[in-house]
Formats: sequence, C-alpha cells, structure tokens
Amino acid sequence: MAPEPTIAARTLGALVEETAAARGNGPAVYFEDRTVTWSELRERTAAVARGLPALGVERGDRVAVLFGNRPEWLFAALGAASVGAVVVPLNTWYRERELRWTIAHCGVSVAISADRFLGERYGELFARLLEEGELRAAVIDGATPGATIGWDELLACGGRGGDVLAARRAEVDGEDTAFILYTSGSSAEPKGVRLLHAGLIENGVAIAARRRIVPEDRIWLGSPLFYGLGAANALPVALTTGAALVLHDSFSAERALEAIERRRATVYYGTGNMTRAMLDHPSFSRTQVASLERGLAGLGPDYRRLTILELGVEGATPAYGLTESYGHATGGRPEDPLAAKLETDGEPLPGVEIEIVDPETRRLLPRGDVGLILLSGRITPGYHRNPEGTALANLPDGRFDTGDLGLIDAAGRLVFRSRLKDVIKSGGINVSPLEVEQLILEHPDVRSAYVVGVGDHVRGEAMVAFVDSRGALEPADVQAFVKRRAASFKVPHHVLPCDEEEVPRLAGGKVARRELVERAERELKHGGVA
Repeated sequence: MAPEPTIAARTLGALVEETAAARGNGPAVYFEDRTVTWSELRERTAAVARGLPALGVERGDRVAVLFGNRPEWLFAALGAASVGAVVVPLNTWYRERELRWTIAHCGVSVAISADRFLGERYGELFARLLEEGELRAAVIDGATPGATIGWDELLACGGRGGDVLAARRAEVDGEDTAFILYTSGSSAEPKGVRLLHAGLIENGVAIAARRRIVPEDRIWLGSPLFYGLGAANALPVALTTGAALVLHDSFSAERALEAIERRRATVYYGTGNMTRAMLDHPSFSRTQVASLERGLAGLGPDYRRLTILELGVEGATPAYGLTESYGHATGGRPEDPLAAKLETDGEPLPGVEIEIVDPETRRLLPRGDVGLILLSGRITPGYHRNPEGTALANLPDGRFDTGDLGLIDAAGRLVFRSRLKDVIKSGGINVSPLEVEQLILEHPDVRSAYVVGVGDHVRGEAMVAFVDSRGALEPADVQAFVKRRAASFKVPHHVLPCDEEEVPRLAGGKVARRELVERAERELKHGGVA
C-alpha cells in the first residue's frame, strides 16, 4: 500500500514549490516530444506569476486560461493561482457566444490563450474583446495583432521583474478560491463552481492514496484540463504525489494509444467513450496499453467492464463525484473484488460523508434503500454570482444536495442509481437540455423544442430533440443550426418531428418527459430517426 503523502502546502503556488523541491529534475509533464521537469514547471509557473502583476492582476481577479492539454495550460493556471488570482479554465469546445457569456458572467479581467486551437481563432476574439473593453489585458501564445502581450514576452517579463512572488504568494490563503469551473446543470445557463486551494489539495491527497498513486507513476489524462476530471482530479493528484502527467492537446484514439505506449503510462484517466474509441481503433492491441495498471474505471458497469476487462487496466477503480465535490467524493481500491468495481462506486473518501435520505422528507434511510444522495465535507462553498443555485444545493446544515439517487450497500459502498436533476450525460459530458432547447428555439422556423436523453451503449446517453417546425426543417437543418452556434457536444444526436399539440403533459401542464423518453426509444428502435 502506498503511504499517504504528507503535504504542508495549503495553496497551489506553495504546492508547486514543495513538490518541485522534492522531485527536482524528475519528469512533471510529458507532452509530445517534450519532457517538462518539476524544476522547469516551478520556473515557468513563477515567471507567469511574476509577470501578471505587471498587467494589473490582483488577488481575487479572474484570469481566464484557454489552451489544449499542454504544459502552457499548467504554467498559466498555476502561475495565476500563485498570486491569488482566480483561474477560469475556458472550454475549448465553446464557440464565441459561449466564451463571451462565460467571460462576462465571471468578470474576467485578463485572458491567457493560444492564438488558435482546433480551427478556432481565439487570438482574434480576445483582440475584439480588448477593443470592446470587455478585458483589461490578453496574453496570446502566437502573433495576434491587438494582444496586450505575447506569451514569450510574459515569461520574459516575469524573469526580469523584481521578485515579489514570495510576498504575493504569502497573501494567498487555503480558503481562497483557486478555480471557477463552469458546468452544465438543470438550468439553461452553466454554473460557475468555486473550488478552494485547500480543498483541491486535500482531495488530491485522498484520491491518490485511494488509487495507490506514487511519485513514479505516469498519469495519462485524456479528459480536458478545463473539466473537473482534469483540473480538480488528475492535476491535484499529480501535484500532491509528484507523479508525471502524460498529455496531448486534444483526444483522438490514435494519439492516446501512441502516448500511452511511448511514455509507458501507468495510470489511466479517460472517460468511457474514450475507452471505447481506443478499443475500436483499427491498430489497437493490448500490448500498446500493457503499462496501464491503475486509474479511473469509468462511470457505470458497461464502461467499467470496458476499462478493466477489455482494455486490461485491472487495478482501475470506480468513483462517484461532481465538480462541486472536487471531482470525486468516493473511490474504490485497486485490490477490491471485481464485482465491487463493476457494481458499486466505492467508499467515501477520507473527509467526505454521504447520507441517503428520502427526497421529500429528508429522513435518513437505512442501508440498501434508494434515496437522495447528500454530501458533507469537501464541497464547493457555492456558485459564482448564482445565490439562488447556491441556496438550493448548499443546505443550511452544511450538506450538499447532489440531486442524485443512490444507496449505500452492506459493505459501505455507494451505488449510484439515477439523477433527479434534468441533465443529460453524454460521453462523460453534462449537457443541459434546457440550454439546447433554447438554442433550437432561436431558429425562426421552430415553434417548439423538447430535448431528452435516452440510453446509448456508446455515449451513455444520446440526446434526442423533438422539434415542431411546421414541417419547414429537416433534422439535419436543426443539427447544423445548433452546431454553428454552440459546442459540438450540444448538438442533438437525433431530431424527431413533433406536433406541439400532441406533446404529452402532466396534470399541472408540465411536459411529461418520461413519456417523451419512451417515445424516443420506440422511434429510435424502429429506425425513424436522423
């Protein structure tokens, strides 16, 4: 059993210093042909931290970071956090309207970004935002006219400037907000989840101990760093243990298999759809992934079976959690029986308490009974600029209402059953059906739109849109319309025509979504879909 690391640091900046002092020239990041040592990670992070005050960044200011999964994301995010700025990781799948909304909602003052990524011209967008007064400064990695400063200039500025970093770092407290991660919920607008420095570190230590992760490990991360699985899980695990991250800009099965094999990755951090994509790749062989020993098994028995049995990561373990619970609230152990790994979500992590209560009365239920999952311990202090959402989720007694249903079995392991919240989870990504409905309704020919999720063996859930367009639109027209305006994961997988007058409704007038799901399942089964 790996000993639990003893971490003195209470902030991310101090943690980088502490781990780099212990690991020195050991590998911190493998990215394509590059190897970044812990000493280099510390130096680049410090350069960013020294350079940002020259742009007016103060403690509590929001700094947006927009890169793929590459070392620059780490330098920028950890550098900003080191001087007390709140890091806002931007979603690289977002289009302009979504990025603008997030930047405005969070009150971002400075953005640090790649010039281009996945075909998007982010440098040009940030130059426009500067002109419009929506940003104070923009640091762009690439030659973009209108940017305040280039990435290399920021690093050089930080290297030349007076060393005020120690003083600025000393002002940062473990209870300060480190990240605001935006996640879709049951409302149309994403919620900005506040995560604290100390909570990130404590959960990183707990997850690493439960998964038996040690400094010699190499953690392959397929999930984007801007998601909870990256920023609130894999990154704190690496920072607290000194293990190396194996990164590539964006996921593809071919790129993943090459990186895992080349870098001899030992820990797997991918979602179920990524596992399936690798298994389905024409070049896949078990020898390519033979180095993988432990990691995340995935959500649900089907994905766990793929990871543990077909991919062959025998020590992979299940988990349950939300961004609001710092990524994971439970976890299994590599030595657990196979049945426990496939059928449960593991035991609560140290410092986390789980209660199962009646959804209506909040009465505590006995083991084995299905009820509402409430969490205590490491949970978000609230949502940014969303007091209503915070009041609904963060209960007055300190517990967090997950909106999920589950049970605690006889061995003390959680078994997740379903969600009370109206959220679709497709390919490991939470999608708000209300947000997709509103996107579809922007089309002038659409009369009404209702979006539901149905079971899908590849994605977990597929998104189905019922659209009344008076016959003016083909399904492909609706999909293309959404794709031009939003991230691709918000595009419905299937579009079915409907008549508003025939939409099933409950006695109170609300849409009977359960009946819509059943209708979608019937029509998908009979092939009348697009």
